[in-house]
Amino acid sequence: MFSRIDSLRFDDARAVWRSDWNLDQNLSRNFDRSTNPKQRARLPRLLSAIALPLGILLSAPAHAQLKTTVHVEPAKAGAVLYTTSIGVAGDRWDAKAFDPATVKLLQDVGVTSLRFPGNNGIDALYHWSTGAITNPYTNDRAPAFATERKFPAMVPIIDQLGTALVTVNYGSNLDGTGPGEPAEAAAWVAYANGKTNSTQAIGKDSKGNDWKTVGYWASIRASSPLPTDDGYNALRIQHLDPIGIQLWTVGFEPWNNGYYGQPHTLGSDADNSGKYHESGSPEPDLHLGPVATSKDWGHHSENAKVGPQVYGAAVVEYAKAMKAVDPTIFVGGYLTLPITTSGDNSPNPLGKNWNAGVLKAACASMDFAAVTIFEGKGAPPNFDINLDEDDILRGARDPLDQTKYFNVNGLNHDYGFLAADLGEKYKKFCPSGHAPQLAITNTGIAPWLPAKNAAVPGMYIADATATLVERGVYAVEWSPIHAPSPLLLDNNNQPQPAYFGLKMFHQLAHVGDTFIAASTPMENLSVHAVKRRDGGLALMLINKDISQAVAATVTVDGYNFAAKGTRYDWGKWGSDPGNDITASPIDGLGGTFTVIVPRYCVTVIVVPKA
Repeated sequence: MFSRIDSLRFDDARAVWRSDWNLDQNLSRNFDRSTNPKQRARLPRLLSAIALPLGILLSAPAHAQLKTTVHVEPAKAGAVLYTTSIGVAGDRWDAKAFDPATVKLLQDVGVTSLRFPGNNGIDALYHWSTGAITNPYTNDRAPAFATERKFPAMVPIIDQLGTALVTVNYGSNLDGTGPGEPAEAAAWVAYANGKTNSTQAIGKDSKGNDWKTVGYWASIRASSPLPTDDGYNALRIQHLDPIGIQLWTVGFEPWNNGYYGQPHTLGSDADNSGKYHESGSPEPDLHLGPVATSKDWGHHSENAKVGPQVYGAAVVEYAKAMKAVDPTIFVGGYLTLPITTSGDNSPNPLGKNWNAGVLKAACASMDFAAVTIFEGKGAPPNFDINLDEDDILRGARDPLDQTKYFNVNGLNHDYGFLAADLGEKYKKFCPSGHAPQLAITNTGIAPWLPAKNAAVPGMYIADATATLVERGVYAVEWSPIHAPSPLLLDNNNQPQPAYFGLKMFHQLAHVGDTFIAASTPMENLSVHAVKRRDGGLALMLINKDISQAVAATVTVDGYNFAAKGTRYDWGKWGSDPGNDITASPIDGLGGTFTVIVPRYCVTVIVVPKA
């Protein structure tokens, strides 16, 4: 395993984030968002101008070697990798999510953040000050959440990794009779970031609960447990200094509260454990009070009291209360991918009018927009047995036409639609000059779809992580950590291909490194480059051609680096992509040099400063 990255905090982030994304004002004017298939046929030409060139397979004799060029421009600096940039989120039932062995594995791949409290709706029920889990049902059980996963127990893990992105409770108040309270969230900020000598009052919530002062909660954080527990001993963790959490969101995927209906649900959510055919967990929301069982959130379908305008208004109040405690934090609200990315033709499709409703109410109060992006479709002809490798690596399959592929992969396709949608809505609903940046707070690969070529998830994660960080997103949070259908680690803590893809990203970039311009004319070769914090250079090349190696002639402008470096390789075509990364010396480096990248392989070249 490789050593843990150094820490770099986030305080000067606004000054250095580049707007490669920039919510693409030009893009939003030109992008064709029509769901008409004839109009959508123009999409490939548009997206090729805004996304990394990840095209369809080139035709060439099997196993022949392709040749191309790569151009690296160190003078063109972009986004910086921060401690907030790369994180993970655990499922609420994952007992190993942050045990010592798992944390070590996460550190080895450069994970420096976690999203708390995690997945499966627990954020809408968990109350940080008491550790209690609200039961939102009149005839069902609340899901369990282990003590070792609650916030006081997680603080040492947060310190160990670097930081966290915290989701405050939007769904329920302390007594379970209504929605979350901004004052409760503000007191959480006080506990995490406050100073013990602060006399600033937080005030009472709408139910009359007094949340006292910033110093009250900070002093509890800093103190030792009392001989007789007053109900707050779990919060007394002897943490004298503020924890210093920068990123906070109001709720998690609040659009999953039944407003867009609810799929057919089997059993009780309290019994879910991530197994095949189990129903997805809802995001409880008590704006309309408790429901009978976890199957009944869909009764709220299209009810404005649980809709985007109400959520947006809440974001305003939460941000005001939380920033009164700590004005340096960033508060995000949840948006969604446009409905045209899913092909959902139902009368009330997920995401319909959500972004417009939230932004109209809350844009001025949002420091960032939190979005979920999962990629991966089933491969034809069955569509439910294997992962569609073309869709996730090379050319997205049209959600409205299963026989049609675009010339950019699924991530770039969805990101392009999102950029266009938000570019348009930011212009309409946000104050002049205010365009909240993105945080991808939940991302991964569709479960239960194994790839025939096992390297594919690793190739995708290496490329996607670099692509999103390059574009200046605040956070990329991979999920889940463990699962029966694994992404990073299986339930026995064995690294999976995606884990090695993230580890290859860590060979490319450490906290404090700056992404620089890198390009190639070859559609099936992805390239990313960074200038290291120590003055060195690193280059990642991902060969997505299924049959041919690539000989890339690399030109580096103004080369001022060593003539020798280290080459890291992972991945190969077939069912066994390899269970570790190989490292070997490389020499002959300079302003121009050639690198051979095998098919379905991720290669990273690291060059020290001269």
